[in-house]
Amino acid sequence: MTLAEWHSTLFQFIEIVLSFLALVASIIAVILTYKNLSEMKKQLCEQQKQYFDQNRGNLMFYVQKSITGITHDLIIKNFGNSPAKLLSLKITPDLDWKKSGQSNIDDFNISKLNNIFLAPQQHIGTIFDFSNFNETELDVEICYSTCGQTFTEQYKVDLNYLHKVLSLEPQIKDELSALKQINKSLTSLSDKFI
Repeated sequence: MTLAEWHSTLFQFIEIVLSFLALVASIIAVILTYKNLSEMKKQLCEQQKQYFDQNRGNLMFYVQKSITGITHDLIIKNFGNSPAKLLSLKITPDLDWKKSGQSNIDDFNISKLNNIFLAPQQHIGTIFDFSNFNETELDVEICYSTCGQTFTEQYKVDLNYLHKVLSLEPQIKDELSALKQINKSLTSLSDKFI
């Protein structure tokens, strides 16, 4: 082998090694680019999910002491930023007015409501008298649709806390304050039954 042939072979070998190293570097660059794009796609999906969760409708059922202090308000409220449609509400045990000692007010059972559209921050409600109700916990299943998706949420409402909520009774000093309190009570009741 002559010196020129040896140089030619050496250059060919170096060319092959450099081509192989360039191929390996290209493969590594493709793999890193793919991983980077996959991570960006995952972050974009997470951001879209967070955006959807922040802006979807969010219906919740809860119980609070009414202004009059005699009954409790049963409320379904849309806490979300988009409209939502109540598809169904199941409460176990059923909130039957017969259990509270009343039998002629059956039309106001909130669990019979369905296909109710609620705008953001809008609520609907009724009242219930828990004074003769023996159960201490309600199992709630609320099903609603918002932004083209249907959600079903299940949770428990502990009724024991209702008796531990501090409420103030009105101070009736004269006829005017009594009339104002009566007006407030009637307005509160009419809001519940309308």
